[in-house]
Amino acid sequence: MFILLNLFIALPVYSSTDEALQARYAGSALYDVYRDDRLIGTHTLHFAEEGDLLRVDAEMNLQIRFLGMFNYRYLYQATERWHKGELQSLEVRVNDDGKETEIQMQRQGDVLRVSQEGKTHEIEIEGTLLTTNHWNVDILSQQQVINTLTGRLSTLNVERIGEIEVPRGADERVIVPHYRLGGDLKDTETWYDEDGRWLGMEFSARDRSRIRVLSRQIGVDR
Repeated sequence: MFILLNLFIALPVYSSTDEALQARYAGSALYDVYRDDRLIGTHTLHFAEEGDLLRVDAEMNLQIRFLGMFNYRYLYQATERWHKGELQSLEVRVNDDGKETEIQMQRQGDVLRVSQEGKTHEIEIEGTLLTTNHWNVDILSQQQVINTLTGRLSTLNVERIGEIEVPRGADERVIVPHYRLGGDLKDTETWYDEDGRWLGMEFSARDRSRIRVLSRQIGVDR
């Protein structure tokens, strides 16, 4: 018999130290990626110490076969470096079916200097700035976020839109809240467990299909 627990009556407060963030995922996390409920790839997170920095590597690797005739491939790779809860650098590399793009960000004082497609611009740092790699639950309390695909800030207007039920262990299920990020990311929905671990997200692709990134704690039937 499954035990149902209702979690997140109010949003808990989590420790955001580099050590706590790394420990939250025990070094890594693995997700499956679905397009309209069909498995198309994986998404991984890896956490490691690099001197006095916390290094976070994110990778999404997708392959979609159309009508058995040709393949679409997508590879997203990002490396973040953090020091005491502050982003120090971000490197993003994307291969979108042969079209390659790269974004570099480096903290210089109170700004992030961004290099993208031979051009540079700056992002002023006011308070905590997180990224759209989603692994930090504190994104739910932010009003803007670094969009790792555009190299710009995206606005947020996070709202809780319901709950989902997910497994925990062999004979237990828990209920966790379901959020819409809103603002510039109004099409993105996400959820986290009671310990602040990212469980996944859902959004629309360019062809309007629904993409789901789901922790293997959940699976496609949710």
